[in-house]
Order: sequence, then structure tokens, then C-alpha cells
Amino acid sequence: MKKQFLLFCVTVLMLLGFKSFGQSTVTISSGLSSDTACAGTTINFTATPVPSGSYGYIWNVNGSYAGPSSATYSTSTLPTGMNVVYCLLTNAAGDTIYGASDTLTLTIDSLPAIFPIASATTPAGVCIGDTLNLTDDASGGIWVSSNPTAATVSTIGTVTGISLPVGGGGPGGPSVRIYYIMTNSCGSDSVNIRVRVAQPASAITVSSATVCIDSSVTVSDAAGGGAWNSSDSTIAIPGVNFSAGPPPSLIETVTGVAVGSVTITYSGTNACGTYTETTDISVIDCSSTAVHNVTSLADGCNIYPNPSTGVVNILANSSKYAQAKCTVTNMVGAQVKTATINTNQEATLELNVPTGVYFMTITAGEETYTTKVVIMD
Repeated sequence: MKKQFLLFCVTVLMLLGFKSFGQSTVTISSGLSSDTACAGTTINFTATPVPSGSYGYIWNVNGSYAGPSSATYSTSTLPTGMNVVYCLLTNAAGDTIYGASDTLTLTIDSLPAIFPIASATTPAGVCIGDTLNLTDDASGGIWVSSNPTAATVSTIGTVTGISLPVGGGGPGGPSVRIYYIMTNSCGSDSVNIRVRVAQPASAITVSSATVCIDSSVTVSDAAGGGAWNSSDSTIAIPGVNFSAGPPPSLIETVTGVAVGSVTITYSGTNACGTYTETTDISVIDCSSTAVHNVTSLADGCNIYPNPSTGVVNILANSSKYAQAKCTVTNMVGAQVKTATINTNQEATLELNVPTGVYFMTITAGEETYTTKVVIMD
């Protein structure tokens, strides 16, 4: 109580202009190069009495007793804003005041206040060629994109989609980070938000419109964030998970299960909107024993090489017929080649057709034999 009472009395006297109450005086310093410091900085105050000797000290910060009875006072907890510090010089017992220092005024600054970024859409996303507005409640900061080749950001937080960023990003699609940075004399602080960059869906690209049972083809689409589905999972199924391939494709595998035709659908929603794309795939039996619509010629047929680069040899054996008709159709049943061949002797057939799977039918009288022919590069 004695210190608080003395402090009160001296404060009143200081307001009246009294600084010294005896032959001794005291000055204080903060050790800082200026009268401004950052929050959390340790400040070492020092009292210097004149004349030197054995004294007591009472430190005051912002009108309250603050420090021990020593010539130094250290603190790192001064509040932000203006702080007023002074020191009373007393006898060693602390019951007689010799004088009071001048007040020392220090301003404490903090790191800049910053807030979470707000996006015009949730989740934040931008379509290539479109814009997205971002805001932050703190003013005076700067906006920065982690990948300006994929998305730029203006000085007012407008994000423009440029291209798909290289890399993954998961099912939501590739993304960039947009940063908002605030800086003052005490340093910098920042917040960021992930912005998905998307492009509109396009026609599905398929590696082959036909697939053998237990084999796979790949399908891909430019848009991210979608899901693959099959119109009949008993015939063909897409893979369990889709994976982000090199931009701009999102790639999936489709595996044949049974003979038939299915429609593969890719659908979803991204920053460019809602989309649905489809493609048809035929599943065939590619085993060496697979025969379609067969009533065998009397002594069978031999077609080789198969697969072929375009030229096949045909040997159609028959004890009843001297000639046979050879018809080649594509997967949709369109006729691409016909020829008449002599039975029981080798014939050569040149197929100038695109690579793929075709069906060759040999007809002699009432007998037919149909098999698959694969044309390769």
C-alpha cells in the first residue's frame, strides 16, 4: 500500500510540475533506437540516478505500478498503442521519494491484422477465360498467385483462369493458391485460398471403340471433377477410381466383361458448369475359338496371319463347292470388302481399311463360316 500511496502522491505532484523532491534526480531510457517497437519485443528500461548511490526504484507503466525495486525493468508485454513509462527514485528503504524521471512514451505496433479470404463461389473455382472475385476485410494488402500461368489475380482480388495447372489436385481438379499479404513495420502476415481451375467438358476421347473381354481401353475428357459410368456394368465397367492425367485430360479405363455394346458417360460439375458427355463402346470375344453365326464349311477354313497389317491369306476347304464368297464387315455391320475365291486353294485378300476389328464371312452354297480379323499398323 505504501508504494501505491507514494505513486499517487508523486503523480499528483508531477501533474503540478514537480520533478525533484531532494538533491537526487533520475533519468530513464528504453535502449531502443526509436520510440516505436513491435508487439512482443523485449524492452529493457534503465534508470540512471544522479548522483550515483544506493537507491530504490518504483517503475510505473500507464499509471500502474509495474516493476521491482531495481534500476532496470524489462518487459515484452506492453500493449499495442501508446504506452507511458516513468520511474520514481527513492531511498533504499523505499519510504522517501527523491525524484521522478520524465515520462517516456513508446508506441507498440503489432503484425497487420488479416482475415480469411472470402470467395464469390464455394468452393472457390474459376473457368478458363472467366473470372472469380475474392475479398478480404483487411485493406492495404497485395494479392499474389502461386501459378500465374494458370490463374492471375488483380490488385483488387479478381482471379482470371488462364490454363489448367500442371499437376494433380485430386477429384476436384487442378488448383492454384491465391495469397493475400499484409505488411507493416513489424513484418508480414498472409492468408491463402485454393482456387480450382477448370475448363469446359469436351467430347470424350477413346483409345478404341472396341474392347476385348477382360481387356481395357482408355477414355478421357478435358473437364475435371466428373464421374464415369457405364450403361450396363455386366458388359463393360469403368475403373473404380479415376486419376488425374497430364492436363488437359482426366483419364479412366473401361474393361470389357461380356459381349455387347454400352454407353460410357462422363458427368459432373466444375467451375465451368454442369456437363454430361457420352461415347459408345463395343465388347467382343477375342479368344481364338470365338466364332459368330457359324455353320461350318465341310472341311473348315484357315485365315492367316491374324492379326494382320492388311493382307490376309484364306484357305476355304470344301468337298461340295468350287467357289466361295468372302465378305468383310466392320463393327457396325457395314460392308468394307467382298471377293470371290476358289475353294481348296489359298487366296490372298488385301484389306485397305483402318486399324480395328472386322468380321470375315466365307459363304459356299448353304454353308457359312464367320470369324474375327484384326487389322493392325
